Amino acid sequence: MASDAMALSDRPARPLVAGRQWPAAIASGLLLTAVCAAGVAAYAYPFLLSSLPATTATPRAGDAPLVFGLVLTLALLLFVAELTRAGMNAKVVSLLAVVTVAAAALRVPALPAGATGFFFMVIVAGYVFGPRLGFLIGSGAMFISAFAVGGFGPWLPFQVFAAGWIGMTSGWLGAAIEKPLRGRRRTELWLLAAFAGLWGMLFGAITNLWFWPYVAQGDSVSWRPGMDLAEAVQHYWSFYLLTSAGWDAWRAIGNVALVLVAGRPALDLLRRYRDRFSVRID
Repeated sequence: MASDAMALSDRPARPLVAGRQWPAAIASGLLLTAVCAAGVAAYAYPFLLSSLPATTATPRAGDAPLVFGLVLTLALLLFVAELTRAGMNAKVVSLLAVVTVAAAALRVPALPAGATGFFFMVIVAGYVFGPRLGFLIGSGAMFISAFAVGGFGPWLPFQVFAAGWIGMTSGWLGAAIEKPLRGRRRTELWLLAAFAGLWGMLFGAITNLWFWPYVAQGDSVSWRPGMDLAEAVQHYWSFYLLTSAGWDAWRAIGNVALVLVAGRPALDLLRRYRDRFSVRID
């Protein structure tokens, strides 16, 4: 009896019938939409104010804990919703935990100009496991890595959102091109590398927004309440070029290089485990 039970536990989890799956899928999709909407609202909040609070040494220190509590709560609910879906068993959860911790660990060894392997791992994992699990891997890895790099502060919840969006959009990319490009491995890898390079720039451009309205000084780079969208974009572009575009370019180059060098074995390994454990990525 014991040997039969062990044999059953080693079998890949089988998907449930569609009629029993759609409620969990809908709940998971709604939660992902909610957490993304919360992230957009958190970034947009300062731009909706008629006047900014007095500048402090640490911008957004007052509302950052609320933002962090919101993203943590919604991400945990999303994780619970994913657990109720077919194919999610202890082995799958263990695999995703290993991938998340690996991504977090890769944030510690720094490449030239501050580039890291963190983004490479989140992008590859999201590409293989899909948008919902990709979001959880990216956001979870960013949170865990904060313990290693001392990255706790009002910026953390905004970085968690952005890292989650990296994993989520990587999942969308995988859903769009993985099957059509089956057998065209080189083309797939180059597209993934270009995507990784794009996110190398976007991550900095997005995360700068959490503090830009509070700290930028100067007529051509600052934001003022009531500024129209075109002028705000122009001012932010000038601010971005002056402050972080150079660093982000190095991150983008590092992302592209890592995907081209290590992307193929990483994709093959993660796909092997995804297929073995029947992980659902829809």
